[in-house]
Amino acid sequence: MACQSCRQHTRLLARSLRATADLYPAALTTLTRATTTTTSPTSTASSPAASTRRRPFSSSAWRRAAKAPTRPSAPASSVGPGTPGTAPDEQTGPVSGALAGALRGKFQPNLGGNPYVSNQLDKLYKVCAAPAAYTISEDLRKADNVPKTDDGEELGTPHGPWLQIFSLSPSFSSWSHVTMLHMYLIIARMRCLDRDAARTMQAQFVDNFFFDCERVMHLNHGMTSSALRQRYLKDIFMQWRGLIAAYDEGLAKKSDKVLAAAVWRNLFKAREDADLRSLAAVVAWMRVTLRDLEGMAVDEIVARSGGVFLRDPRGMFKLVDEPSAALKGVLKDGEAADAPQPDAVKA
Repeated sequence: MACQSCRQHTRLLARSLRATADLYPAALTTLTRATTTTTSPTSTASSPAASTRRRPFSSSAWRRAAKAPTRPSAPASSVGPGTPGTAPDEQTGPVSGALAGALRGKFQPNLGGNPYVSNQLDKLYKVCAAPAAYTISEDLRKADNVPKTDDGEELGTPHGPWLQIFSLSPSFSSWSHVTMLHMYLIIARMRCLDRDAARTMQAQFVDNFFFDCERVMHLNHGMTSSALRQRYLKDIFMQWRGLIAAYDEGLAKKSDKVLAAAVWRNLFKAREDADLRSLAAVVAWMRVTLRDLEGMAVDEIVARSGGVFLRDPRGMFKLVDEPSAALKGVLKDGEAADAPQPDAVKA
């Protein structure tokens, strides 16, 4: 949701500014000592002004000062090329050093503004959104002939494999819940990071989803009103928070029944006619995927987004159809196949 995103970024900005204010006196003392021992008296006099510019790149005033032409200072043999009055090791600040590391393919999760990480998180989100992709024909929209469910939800043309494998309707609800399920698995793996790093990465990752929700509302469903989209985004945000709590409960209790109930309420909309075989396959896929992600480093997940979800959900049906170890001692050979179907029981 856009408003929640703004609040999150505001909190992160305030936190970074507070951290900078706490570290600034120590950094100023260190920089003054370094310039005193390595530069001439003329350059030492200008060191406080140079150290003032050693602020985070998020400060707009510091950005403008960095772009403005600087006055030439007295030459000093110990000062390298770059900013006058700055020690050689101060040429590359934490931001520029992170950018250089990102360009070399290195992952530094403690920097939320890393463009490499932001770009990779966007690619990772697109992988999560692809399994339930759908489109609605513009011709049907103009003719006011878009098919709808009994509840009035618009239906489109399915493109993602999950819609066909699990017989889900090609609608916004199915797409959003399948996408959130994939995102939850990634976020569950990100929790192993440092607290601030995990929150920053999760915020960037989730923002991509809500931006895409607004795009799908506008393009697929012709929702041109920004106020109306924001109202729906608030509902989606509440669903997202509830989904996290429900799936966390299933994992914390180590119970497939609790996790299956959460999947049934969210993905299958608590339908009484939901296919229990498909429900069990989704739960099995989540368990196996979480185990796969546990064996991968977070930097590998972010850098290689295309190889994150390795398991084919169709392969889970074979696992579901096989009786468990507890049932093998109870059921006889062929008893499960000869068991009456639900329709036969009703008859």
